[in-house]
Amino acid sequence: MPPSRNRVETESAFSATSRSSSSTIDDPLISTENIFGERPHTATSISPEQALIHLIKVMLGTGMLSLPLAFKHSGLWLGLFFLAIICVVCTYCCRQLVLCSHYICRRKGQDRLDFANVMRGAVEYGPPWIREYGYFSKQLFFDETSSIHISQAGWIALLLIPILGLCTIRQLKVLAPLALIANCVYIFAVGVVIEYLITHLNPVDSVPAVGRLQDLPLFFGTVMFAFEGVAVILPIENQMDQPHHFISSNGVLNTASLLVLAVYCTTGFYGYLALGNSVKDTVTLNLPPTIFYQTIKIMFVGCILVSYPLQFYVPMERVEKWISRKIPEE
Repeated sequence: MPPSRNRVETESAFSATSRSSSSTIDDPLISTENIFGERPHTATSISPEQALIHLIKVMLGTGMLSLPLAFKHSGLWLGLFFLAIICVVCTYCCRQLVLCSHYICRRKGQDRLDFANVMRGAVEYGPPWIREYGYFSKQLFFDETSSIHISQAGWIALLLIPILGLCTIRQLKVLAPLALIANCVYIFAVGVVIEYLITHLNPVDSVPAVGRLQDLPLFFGTVMFAFEGVAVILPIENQMDQPHHFISSNGVLNTASLLVLAVYCTTGFYGYLALGNSVKDTVTLNLPPTIFYQTIKIMFVGCILVSYPLQFYVPMERVEKWISRKIPEE
C-alpha cells in the first residue's frame, strides 16, 4: 500500500474516532463525583498505605540534596515561598492527570489506562482543534570527596547488574517492602544531614532573603528536578483497587506531597542557612570526610537504587507492550 494512501486512511480513522468521541462528550452521567469506581481486587493490587510508601520513595530523590543550592539562587525566604508554590502546582497537575485518566476510562469503559493511552484519549475527547490536528502533532513529535576512585564507566558497569535485577520486578506489591525499608533508611540519613545543618546554623541575616532575578531560573530548574514523582503517578494509582483513596483530600497524593514539602523546606532552608554561599551542588559534598558521613552517603545511594524500578516502570511498560504485539498469539 502506498505511504500516502496509508496516511490518508490513518487520518480518516483518527477523525472517525474523534467524531465518535465528541458525540458522547456531553454525557451528564460522567462527572468528577462519579468517575471513581472500585476496581476488582487482584493479586497485584496495592493498598493506600503501600501506594503512599511508593510515592514518597520516588518523590524523595537526589534532587532534595541540591535544594540548599537552589535557595542560594533564590534567597532564603523567597525560596521557601516559591518552594511551597511549586509543590502546590505539581500536586494540582498530578491531580488533574488522575482525573483525566479516570474520565477517559469511563468513556472507554476500561478500568485503567497507561500514560500513552491517556494522552491519546485526551486528544480524542479534547477540544475540537486538538482532535483536528492531533494526528499531525503525533507525527511531529560522582562524588569528589570519596576515597574510592573508579571511572564513570566502571561505576555504570558495577551498578548495571543490580539495577537490571530490580527493574525486572514488575509488581509494585512486591516492591513495597523494599520501598518501606528504603524510606526508613532515607529518613534516617536525612535526619543525620539535618542534624548536622542545624548544629552549624548561621544568623538569619547572614544570607540574603531575596536572591538575584537572573538566578531564579536556576532555582526553578533545581526544584522542578527535585519533584520527580510525576512519572509514576498513574502506575501507582492504576495498581490500587480503591483509587478514590489516591486523590481524596487526605489521600495518598496530598499526604505524600505534604510530607515531601516539609522535608524539602527543612533541607533547603537550614542547608542554605548553615552553609551559606559555600554550599556545593549537593549538600553531601559539604559533609565532613569521616567514615560516619561516608556511610550516610552510601545509604543515600542505596535508597536511590531502590527507586529505579519505580522510575523505569513507565518505559518498561511501553517496551513490554511493544514486544507483546510482535509475538503472534498461539
